[in-house]
Amino acid sequence: MKTRRMIGQALRGLNRNRLRTFFMMAGIMVGITVLTVVASAGMGARERIMDRVRVFGLENMMIWAGGPTDQSQIGGMGSTVTATLKIEDAEAIRSEIDGVWEVAPFSRGGQTNVRWRDRSFESPVFGVTPEWADVWNWYVDQGSFITHEDNELMARTAAIGPTVVRELFGDEDSMGQVIQVGGVPFEITGIMLEKGTSAGGGDMDNRVFVPLTTYMRRVANVNYLSAIRVQVEGVREMEPAAADIAALLRERHNLGEGIPDDFRVTTPTEVTAMVEEMQGTFNLFLILVAGIALVVGGVVVANIMLLSVSERRKEIGLRRAVGARARHIHGQFLLESVAVTFLGGIAGLLLGVAGNLLMERITGTPTLLTWHVMAVGVLFSTVVGLAAGLHPARKAAAMTPVDALRS
Repeated sequence: MKTRRMIGQALRGLNRNRLRTFFMMAGIMVGITVLTVVASAGMGARERIMDRVRVFGLENMMIWAGGPTDQSQIGGMGSTVTATLKIEDAEAIRSEIDGVWEVAPFSRGGQTNVRWRDRSFESPVFGVTPEWADVWNWYVDQGSFITHEDNELMARTAAIGPTVVRELFGDEDSMGQVIQVGGVPFEITGIMLEKGTSAGGGDMDNRVFVPLTTYMRRVANVNYLSAIRVQVEGVREMEPAAADIAALLRERHNLGEGIPDDFRVTTPTEVTAMVEEMQGTFNLFLILVAGIALVVGGVVVANIMLLSVSERRKEIGLRRAVGARARHIHGQFLLESVAVTFLGGIAGLLLGVAGNLLMERITGTPTLLTWHVMAVGVLFSTVVGLAAGLHPARKAAAMTPVDALRS
C-alpha cells in the first residue's frame, strides 16, 4: 500500500472521530503550550540580562566596597556604609595596574531630598569624577558634566537626569537654577541624556551627579568610596587586570593570608557565568514541566488509541479481508497517532505564541521565541506520537481477519 494512501486513510479515520481526535490533541497542546511560553519567557529574560551586561560593558569591571558576603551590594548599585575603598585606592589602580584604560571612583548614599523652590523630590545622589561619563558611556544632553576643576575646588555644581528635571521643573528651564541637595545648594550645569532602566529595574534618569569631593565633604561627610568602575584596554586584559587589582587592594588594605577580601570585584565574565548557571537551572525546570505534560498527553493518546482499536475491529477485519497486510494496519494506526500529536504540537505552538503576546501585553515583559523552541516543540510532539501509538498499532496489526470480523 502506498504511503500517500496510508496517510489519507489515517487522516480520514481521525476526521470520522473528531471529538476523540480533539481529546487526544488536547494533552499535547497543553504540553507544547507550556513548553513554548516558559521557554520564551526564560530566553527573553536571559536576553534582557545579557543586553544589560553588554550595556554594562564587556571591558568594564566594578570594585565594590565590602567583601563577597556583604549583602549591601546585592542587586547592583545599592547604598553602602562599608568604609574600605578610598580615593587613594582608585589612584593606585590607575597608576600601577597594566591594561587599565580609565578609572572612575564614585560615592553615593540612599535617596536624598532634592528641592527647588516649593517642589521636592527623592533622588539618589552620586559624587563622581569626570571619568564617569566615559566609563559609563553616559553624557550630558545640555550643558556640561562634572569637571576636574569642580572636584579640585569642591564646587557646588550638579548634572541632573531627565526624571529630576520633569519632577522639579516641569516645562520650566532648569539650566542655571539652584537646587538644594540634602540642604546644600548646587547650581545645575548639565542635563543628562536619557538612560532608561538599570539592570536592577531602577530609573537611571532619576539621579543627581555632583563633584566627588563636594559630595564626600559637604553632602555625606564621608572619606570613603562606594565603588570604583574600571575600564580596561580590551576584553583579554579583563581577567589579568581583575587579579592584579585584587592583589593590589589586598596589599594596600593590609589583608594577610586567610583574611577575606574587604572588597568585591565584579566582571562581565562573572555576571555571564551566573546568568548561564541560572539558565541551566531554568532549562532543567522547563524540561521537567514540559516532560510531565507531554508524558500525560502521551498516556492519554495511547489509551484513546487502544479504545479506538477495540471500536474499529470490524473496519480492521474488513481491510484485512480485502488484502491489507498487518504492516499496513500497523502503519495506519501509527500514522494516526503521529498525526494527532503533530497537529497538537502545531496548535500548541500557536497557543504558545498567543500566550506570549498576551503576557507581553499584560506584564510589559518581552519574550523571545526562536525557531529552536518551535523545532523542539514539533520534535517532542512527534516523538510522543510515535511512542504512544506503538502499542495500539501493534495490537491492531495482530488481529486476524476472522477474529476481527467475528467480534
